[in-house]
Amino acid sequence: MTERWTRDRAAEWLPRPGAGDDKYRRGVLGMRTGSAHYPGAAVLGVSAAWRTGVGMVRYVAPTDDSPAPYGLPAPSAAVLAARPETVFGEPGSRPCDAWVVGSGTDPGRRSPDERTALLELLRGEAPVVIDAGALDLVTVDGEAGSGAARRLTAPTILTPHGGEFERLWEAAGMGGLPEGWDPRGGDPEARAAAAGRLAERLRATVLLKGSITLCVTPNGEHLAAGPATPWLATAGTGDVLGGILGALVAAHSEAVRRNPELLGPLGATAALLHDAAARVAAHDLEATGCGRPIAALDVADAIPEAFAALA
Repeated sequence: MTERWTRDRAAEWLPRPGAGDDKYRRGVLGMRTGSAHYPGAAVLGVSAAWRTGVGMVRYVAPTDDSPAPYGLPAPSAAVLAARPETVFGEPGSRPCDAWVVGSGTDPGRRSPDERTALLELLRGEAPVVIDAGALDLVTVDGEAGSGAARRLTAPTILTPHGGEFERLWEAAGMGGLPEGWDPRGGDPEARAAAAGRLAERLRATVLLKGSITLCVTPNGEHLAAGPATPWLATAGTGDVLGGILGALVAAHSEAVRRNPELLGPLGATAALLHDAAARVAAHDLEATGCGRPIAALDVADAIPEAFAALA
C-alpha cells in the first residue's frame, strides 16, 4: 500500500541550521546540469537549491559543450548572473555531499568525456539525483531492451515524468507496461506498483512525477505526495524540483550513504515542498486550480516562505 506523505512527516526532513553549523556542515551540493541549449535549467535548479537552505552549491558546466546558440549565455554565465554566491568548477580537496545531474541536458549532445564524468559520479559514494538527460545512464549503454541495470555504487534517486518512465522501463528490458499504467496519471496504486518494479530492477529510488508524485524505494516503501496545484504544470518546474531534492539530500548525505532507503522520504518531502512553494506563488493554497498563473522561477522564489510554513 502507498502511504500519503504529510506536512508533519515532511517537516522532520527539512534541515535547520544550528549554532555550530557552517556552510560545509549544512551540505555541499554539486550540480552538473544545464547546457548551451538549455542554460535556464541550470539557473532554475541552482536557484531552488539555494532557496532550500543548502550550505553551498558548486556548479560544474558540461564538458565539451557545444557553443551557445541564439545568443544565449553559457550556463555558467547564466548561473553566475542569477546566483553570484555559487561556486564554480570541479570539487577540489573537499568533495560534494550530493549531486544533481541531467536537468536541461540532451544525451544526444553529450560528449564522451562528459559521459565518463557522469558515470564516475554514479560509481562514487555521494548520493546522486538523476534527472532528464542523464536517466539513460542507469541502464547498460542506455540501450532499449538491454534488460540490465548498471553496477552503480552511489545511492541514486531517479526523477522521471511519465514519458521518461516509459523509456526507462523499455531500456531496462521489462517488457510491456503493466496493466493500468497511464503516463498522464491514472490510478496511483497502479503507478506505484509500476514504479516499485522499476526501482527494484534498477536498484534505485524512483520519484515518478505527476499531480500525485510517487516515491518508491528498491526495498518497496511507497510514498505519495499530492495532489499538487495544477499551476505546477509548466516548463521548468521539474528543474526546480531537482534543486530542492538535491539540497535536501546534501543536508542528509551521511545518513543516506548509510541507508539509501532514506531517499524515499527525502523525495516525498521534496515533492511536498515543491507543491507548497507553487501554491504560495500561485495563491492556490488549497490546490484547486484557482489562483494565478506562475512560472518556474516563481516557484523557486517562493520556497523560503513554503519552507517556513512547513517547518
